[in-house]
Amino acid sequence: MKADLSRRLFLKGAGLAAVGVGFHPSSLLVRAAQAAGSGTQVLVQVFLRGGADGLNQVVPFGDPDYYDLRGDIALPRPGSAGAVVSLDGYFGLHPELAPLLPLWQERRLAILPAVGNDSLSRSHFDAQDFMESGTPGVKTTADGWLDRGIARIPGTEVTQAVAFASILPRSFLGGEPVLVAQDLATFDLHARNWRAEAETLLRAMYEPRADAFGQVGRETFSAIQTLADSPAIDAGPANGAVYPAAVVGSSMRQAAAVIKAGLGTRCVFVNVTGGFDTHANQLVANTNDYRSLGAALAAFAVDLGPRLDDVVVMVDTEFGRTASVNGSAGTDHGAAHCMLAFGGRVRGGRMVGGWPGLSRNALHEGRDLAFAVDYRDAFQEIARGQLGVTDSLFPGYSPGPGPGIL
Repeated sequence: MKADLSRRLFLKGAGLAAVGVGFHPSSLLVRAAQAAGSGTQVLVQVFLRGGADGLNQVVPFGDPDYYDLRGDIALPRPGSAGAVVSLDGYFGLHPELAPLLPLWQERRLAILPAVGNDSLSRSHFDAQDFMESGTPGVKTTADGWLDRGIARIPGTEVTQAVAFASILPRSFLGGEPVLVAQDLATFDLHARNWRAEAETLLRAMYEPRADAFGQVGRETFSAIQTLADSPAIDAGPANGAVYPAAVVGSSMRQAAAVIKAGLGTRCVFVNVTGGFDTHANQLVANTNDYRSLGAALAAFAVDLGPRLDDVVVMVDTEFGRTASVNGSAGTDHGAAHCMLAFGGRVRGGRMVGGWPGLSRNALHEGRDLAFAVDYRDAFQEIARGQLGVTDSLFPGYSPGPGPGIL
């Protein structure tokens, strides 16, 4: 077994995973910013698992075919009750995403209405795997695209990646160290009534070793102490930001705390699950999910304040939904999805990448929105701008200059 994989399995099996790191954090968190010579910009990926419907997320109310295709789940035109929030007279936000309107008006939010790849498939599992590995149609890729990105940043001994998820995301699978947690407030040894003894025993197990396993143990305890000593981790949101009482709210609040703490983190992954798989009763599910999502993203921007200048957030999903409403007032697995990008370096206040339209001739396989931007081009452009990665992160594919997000 390769060392990079065996060290992960060893750590998990030996019990250190109980501290709240899915795998190994670094002993040099506090020096990450100095070690990472490519800069201090941060990339945050918010992944909406379940296939979020881009056509009711950012609504093409100006497309002449939208209302015919969508029927009873079409959102009203601007000016009506429960209406779309107009952006440019053609596209508009779902009303529960209205908190993002100031970012659009400040030209810090860009929207790519048709992102995808025809090889992603309609299976949740396969589409997520293909997107996170960065190799659509190929199931044998061993690592994730974000792992490859982090590997190319100077400062290889520093944990620069954080994931707010229950398990290591596929995007980070590989040899790079990743801090995986759901709640940093409980980032500690889970040994009730015998923590001191547990730490003594585990230190004795790991610290004498000169190999990779010993390094993992030492880094883990150092990370625990580093986070415990960082006042920004426990501090409340800044600038009057109010996060929703939902998992996405907690994750975005903690993502902001990590960035404000100045620990050198360069990449944050936020896993979001919910009612995005809207085969039935879509309007209710969208209202619930987008209410929390919109509030969390807006609060994150307010919380960071000027620090948002060094951050780019990209919000995406594994695929979109069918263009037509089904018989259960929902939509089925589709193709192209809508991607949001906001932050200091984003050329916002713009729809980016083109719009294929919803005419029957334009639909992919006669049923789905076609993609205008390959997701790999969008991901690569943001990774290049935020992480300083110039070579391709996608095996077998040479991304172009990008659709012009940054």
